[in-house]
Amino acid sequence: MNPPVIRVDAAGTADAHAGLGPGASILLRFDGPRLLLLACGRTTDINQHPLAASASVISRPRSILIPALVNAHAHLDLTHLGPRPFDPDPASGGGFVPWIDMIRAGRATTDTEIAASVRQGISLALKGGTAAIGDIAGAPQGRPSLVPWRTLRDSPLAGVSFLEFFALGAHESRGMTAAAAALDEASSDSPSPRMSLGLQPHATNTVSPSAYRWAIDESRRRSLRLSTHLAETPEERALVAAATGPQRHLLERLGAWNDSAAAAFGQGLSPVQHLGRVVEEWGGEGWLGEKGALFAHVNDAADADIDRLAAMMATVVYCPRASQYFGAERHFGPHRYRDMLAAGIRVVLGTDSIVNLPEADVASNGISILDEVRLLHRRDGTDPKTLLRMATIDAAEALGLDPGPFHLHIGGSNTSRQIAGVLAVEVGDLSNDSFQNPHRLVAGSVGPPEFLSNGIFSDPIVLPITSESRG
Repeated sequence: MNPPVIRVDAAGTADAHAGLGPGASILLRFDGPRLLLLACGRTTDINQHPLAASASVISRPRSILIPALVNAHAHLDLTHLGPRPFDPDPASGGGFVPWIDMIRAGRATTDTEIAASVRQGISLALKGGTAAIGDIAGAPQGRPSLVPWRTLRDSPLAGVSFLEFFALGAHESRGMTAAAAALDEASSDSPSPRMSLGLQPHATNTVSPSAYRWAIDESRRRSLRLSTHLAETPEERALVAAATGPQRHLLERLGAWNDSAAAAFGQGLSPVQHLGRVVEEWGGEGWLGEKGALFAHVNDAADADIDRLAAMMATVVYCPRASQYFGAERHFGPHRYRDMLAAGIRVVLGTDSIVNLPEADVASNGISILDEVRLLHRRDGTDPKTLLRMATIDAAEALGLDPGPFHLHIGGSNTSRQIAGVLAVEVGDLSNDSFQNPHRLVAGSVGPPEFLSNGIFSDPIVLPITSESRG
């Protein structure tokens, strides 16, 4: 018996390259664990496809079909904490360091607890339309953990699990030794075709320049992708530039601060310039771009910082709702992701942790990159096709994945290409007379995406496939 062919008729289609509407259809076929895209185009054209007549039909007349999404920066091991409020006022006991204390106190520490939190995060990511992820495998109590990577390997998601470590001052040697031991242990595991292991020196305020250079060397030697938090908070800037502020007090309290830590900071540099000097002295600027280093957040970016980021050819992962949650704009002004794009820097989207996401968003849509797209379109009027590119093919490339499965090849026929998944995004009651740009309709939508299929990296997931219309 031939594998079943599924036809989805919808109001339109949209991906990073093109859009169609009104009236678009897609033909799909499951081939073992793979999902194949047979054709995507106008319904009138799909009607002529030799397999169209025998296909099982799904009708989504109020929806635009888009490819499955890529979340380039998440913290799934924090999912059990749920959304939490943030108090920015130090006068009332708030600020970033008290928030960090809350995370440290509440995060899962046993392997069983960590795996359960990651599995919960995987479910919410799938609910949000995610097929691939760049997840930060946190280091509970300062110990790098392979549990998130091993849990993700058994999931439908593709991407990278970045092994996080801290290495500064009195804890520098211990941090690098623990990270190296974890990487050695991982090397004896069976490789996963979907979920690779990466390396995450935590941030410029918790990792010394020499530990960053070690991480770059290890990544090159072991062919790992790199990620780090960069230029996220004013507390980070105060420590890097002047060796002072709440972050220094935290390091002192944790017993990490010593003369070595003090010598690493206080030279008046921004976090981007500080890390840029480390990379420049190592001589790895071009290699960082070639291998796909990811810099998460970069809320703090002056013109000189953008020039440095362009020279390093790395990828910036912008997490809009996280920046909004922490009030980054009050400290640094609006995020400069559009200036970065104009400078030739690849910018992609992430969600950061569930802790910084609105509770209503999570309840309705899961952990969803589509909600980041919606925020930037609503707030900034950013071109929705650009946003979809940042949430699909560019993010896939940043994680070392083939971008092909993350677009729909609109207008193609007899393509028989693997695809990561198809989402139906409900956009309302449409007619030929009222149809607008399909990308704009997706960016202006409000509800959860419907994951029709996700079969490229695992057994097919169908959530749901029926012949019933949502119209």
